[in-house]
Amino acid sequence: MQRAIALAARGLGTTSPNPVVGAVVLDAAGEVVGEGFHAYAGGPHAEVERSPKPAPVPWWDCVVTLEPCNHTGRTGPCVQALLAAGVARVVVAVRDPNPTAAGGVAALTEAGVEVETGLLAEAAERVNEAC
Repeated sequence: MQRAIALAARGLGTTSPNPVVGAVVLDAAGEVVGEGFHAYAGGPHAEVERSPKPAPVPWWDCVVTLEPCNHTGRTGPCVQALLAAGVARVVVAVRDPNPTAAGGVAALTEAGVEVETGLLAEAAERVNEAC
């Protein structure tokens, strides 16, 4: 999560009115196979910026600073992109306070993905205080 927070900070000043978000994708051995950050408003979200190719069976872990979105705005829902990539577990620092974008944790859980929340939540919230 520390790496995801550092990546999120790279979007400071360019994502408004959206928050900054960082994501790291790990393989079954815990090795980084993809990472990204939300670089600008209207651009790819962190979870899909540099995601790996879909796995034949679910086994990716995604560590993300903010709950993956579950709606279509200027981009598609990150939840669907994570499911299409074969994610097995998502670790979320902070749930999305925006009611329009929230719901990713519930959607992932309903799809059978293991979800953990709260890891380094205070640090992830602090990176967005500057937005």
